This record gives sequence, structure tokens and C-alpha cells, in this order.
Amino acid sequence: MDKPATPIVGKFVIENLTVGMYDDPRCVYREYIQNSADALDKAISNGQITSQEAAIHIQISKDRKSIVIEDNGTGISNSQVVPMLQNVAQSEKEIGKEKGFRGIGRLGGLGYCERLVFETTFGGENVKSIMTWDAKRLKEIVNDRTKKEEAEKVIMTVTSFHEEPEATEKHYFKVIMTGVTNSELLDEDGIMDYLRMVAPVPFDSGFYYKSKIYEELKKENIKIDEYKVFLGTEQIYKGYTTTLYRSKNTHPFREKSGDILDLTFFKSYDKNGQLLFWGWHSVSDIQGRQLDKSNKARGLRVRKDNIQIGDENRLESLFGSNPTDTRFNFYVVGEIYALHNQLIPNGRRDDFVDSTTYSELKDKLKSTCLKIKKLANQTSDGLSAQRDINNFAEEQKKYEEKQKQGFVNKEEQQKMIFELNNKKEKAEKGQKTIQKLKQQAEQEIDGSLYKVLDRVVKSEQLVQGDLPEIDDKPVYRTDKLSKLSKEQRKLFSKVFDIIKRTLDNERAELVIQKIEDEFK
Repeated sequence: MDKPATPIVGKFVIENLTVGMYDDPRCVYREYIQNSADALDKAISNGQITSQEAAIHIQISKDRKSIVIEDNGTGISNSQVVPMLQNVAQSEKEIGKEKGFRGIGRLGGLGYCERLVFETTFGGENVKSIMTWDAKRLKEIVNDRTKKEEAEKVIMTVTSFHEEPEATEKHYFKVIMTGVTNSELLDEDGIMDYLRMVAPVPFDSGFYYKSKIYEELKKENIKIDEYKVFLGTEQIYKGYTTTLYRSKNTHPFREKSGDILDLTFFKSYDKNGQLLFWGWHSVSDIQGRQLDKSNKARGLRVRKDNIQIGDENRLESLFGSNPTDTRFNFYVVGEIYALHNQLIPNGRRDDFVDSTTYSELKDKLKSTCLKIKKLANQTSDGLSAQRDINNFAEEQKKYEEKQKQGFVNKEEQQKMIFELNNKKEKAEKGQKTIQKLKQQAEQEIDGSLYKVLDRVVKSEQLVQGDLPEIDDKPVYRTDKLSKLSKEQRKLFSKVFDIIKRTLDNERAELVIQKIEDEFK
């Protein structure tokens, strides 16, 4: 019997676990915050710190091309630093209980800097442990395709460990990236926007519906992990706002387009009665159209342990089989908290590990997504119907004013009556549509459609009454030209018609008024 060969793990696996691991380089912040959160949980559980004292601090220096991420969690004991921070994919964390568990997230920074340093101390120890990865050298070795070193040998070559004295009462973990090679990681504004949606942070006090979300969570006995995370001196909060915006071409680049009117809450259980997910989404007075990109929180997002999974596009496919249906994801802002312990994020944390539980989650979420789509279509119908009613009212007013002012000629009157008739037909259909939507709203349980209609359907005006007849004796504008004979007025009627057809409305009116003033 042949002796089995000893497997060899090549150096290129390190490349796959660093720069090749993530599509978005900003994910390294998420990975380090995730690890810090676990350390803070342990420190709070051990009584080393209170939840109010727990914090994660991020410092970005664009000039020095450096990033520092530090937490005051438990830290790592001196004896565990080398096995934990030098070994790859070796983690003692418990799947389903702790946020990080694969032991590869800490390597994420290697792909985007020249030097990655881990500094840590453990409570009661008088030493600070420092593990350094020479990321620049690592890239050189990996990129040298002429040599086929084993991964273990490469790691030994690019890592070093040393100790320094430290106060025994201290406990912390610090990630230091120097010689950062990716400009996106040094963009403080961009990183702030990213972490507002990704990190496990609280809602901003300016978000009106913050208290309502917390009340619902308390009612459902659901605990959502939140941490104090600072970028520089500014604490990071979730990016949800009560006001909705649209882009502008001028400063300040966006303007108000609407408001969130209320929130809809939803949840679902697996076949065994265990809670799969709980979530909320907005109901707004612009529910009938896609939110502008200037609303950085737009989209229905998935979170596990209050950390975002993937990006705002994660659930697009659940809104329908038609490619255009994906847009309905951006008609709302909202969150889905994946709560089942069998919903396990994959290594990239852009999705979940495929499982029966995950399939259940997607199936149950489809109904929520389709309700959002239906509400968007209903709102769009309501807005369109209201617009038709308003257009008819404006056309009526315009005709009445024209009757007093006088028509240029009979053709102008005929054209206005024809337009008025068309708009009346549309307005009558609009009234029927609104009536139908109101009946549908009365049958709903969550009241979302009622809230939208209450805001967007502002007119109770009835479309009724007979339209003016063509053979009514109209007042003509030339009737005012008292200085002219009947034949001259007929001529000026043709002149007015030419002016109306040649110039825009504003200029035509100005010219006609000048003529009227001259020959009254």
C-alpha cells in the first residue's frame, strides 16, 4: 500500500485570505470592529468594564497613511498572542454566539498596507505583546511566481513578535496599519458613511422613529447589540434620517423631497417556531418612487448581530423575477435582523452560509418584499390619480379666467374645451382609483396604505358638472379694441392667432396686451 503524501499548503492561499477576500477594501474596518465587539462583550461579562465604558476608537491619518483601531476589551493574554495572531484560520470563538469565529478577518488589513501591527495587553499582566506582519514583504513573496514556498514558511518569514512593559490594570487590543496603500481607506468622510450603515452602532437621536424601534424591540424581547464607535472624536450613529432627499446640481447638492410618515414592523418564524428575523421599513409620502442616491441609507438591509451583511443590494432578487423589480428595494429604508442561530454569515460576510434555515428566511422575506412592491405601486397610482384631479381643477380655473379675459378666436376656445374634456375624463378615473385604494386601505392590518393616502391624497374635490358648449357665445379679446372697426377686429383676431402660434405664452401675452392698450 502506498504511503499517503503529506499535503502542502502553498503561499497563494495567503493572498486569497487577504486582498482576494473582499470586494470592498472598507470591509477591513468591519472585520476589526467585529473582533473588538466580541472582546468588549467578554470584558463587560467579566466585570472589567461597564457597557457605558466600552468603546472602539478609530484614528485615520491621511498624511501619515496610517489607521489605528483600538478597543478596551479583554485583550489577549501574552501566552495566546502568537498562536492566535500568527496562525491562520485558527479561532476558539463559538459559532452562533460570537460575531467573529473563523480567525481570518484580522488578516484583512494585510492587502492594503505595508505593515500590520497588533498590540495587546491582558488585565493583570505587566507586559504588552506586539505581533508585526511585514505586509510589504509578504506581497513581494506572494507575487514572486518563480518560487513555490509553503504558506507556513512565508508566515514565519514575514511575522515577528516582541514584548514591552505595560501597566497591569490595562487591557486593550490595537490594530495599527502603516503605509496604507488604498486611498479609499483613508477617506474619513467615505469611511464614516460606510460605518454608519455597516457597524453595530445606535440610531442617531435625530431619527424621529428611533424610540419606536426600541419600543418594538423591547416588546418582542429582542436585544440588539450596540457599541460606541468613534471616528476621531466623533461618535458614529446609524445613517437613518426622518427627512428624505433628492440630489441638486448646486450647493448644498441635495434638497428635501419628502418625509418618513411611519414605520412598518414585521417578523417571521421557522417551521419549529423559532424566530427567524425581525425587521422594519419606512412608509413615506414618496413611497411611489425610488429614493435618490443622496439618501445613503436607502434600501432594505440585512444585519446579523447588528452588523450589515453584504450591501444595500443584498435583497434585490426577492422583489420579483423581472429585472426591473429590483428597483423596489430602493423605495424604502429599513433593516432586517437575522436572529436565528443557524443563520451563519459566510467568510466574506456578504451573505449567509447556504442552509435550510437560510432558505426559509429568503422564502419568508419574499412576502415582505412583495408587500413593499405592492405599496409602492398603490402609492404611485394614488399620486397619479391625485395629479389628474389637480390638473383638471387647474384647467377649469384657466378656462374660467380665459372666459373673463376673452379668447383670441373660436379655435382657441374649441381647443381649451377639448383639453378640459380630456382632463375631466382622467380626473373621473382618478377619483375611482382613489376610492378603490381607500377601500383596500380599510382592509389592511398594518395601516401603511392608509398613512400614505392620508398624506398624498389631499383633494376631496368632486369631478362633476357639465362642460361649456362650443356654441356658447364667447368673449373675444378683439371685442376690447373699441377704436377699430368690425373688419379691423377680424384682422387683429388673425394677428393675435399668429402671435400665439409664433411666440411662447409669456411673450405672446405681453405683445397682445400692448396691442390691446394701444387700440382700446
